[in-house]
Amino acid sequence: MDKPKEVQDFTHFTCTNLMLKLKILLKKLRSGENLHFFSTREQYANIEKPFSKAPYSFDAQKVEDNTYLIKIFKD
Repeated sequence: MDKPKEVQDFTHFTCTNLMLKLKILLKKLRSGENLHFFSTREQYANIEKPFSKAPYSFDAQKVEDNTYLIKIFKD
């Protein structure tokens, strides 16, 4: 599956760097906005729980063997 260019690819980030990047990006989001990006299975496992709590909603879809499309919505 080809990765759409408008969705950011964070698969090259370490889990720690991804968490820092997400905290910065999500802080800038307004209520009702969302963030879409690609992650690895390990990244997905590390970010699912922290970003499934208010004020966020979390959704993930497996698109390749080790690639997930992550959607985080700010409530």
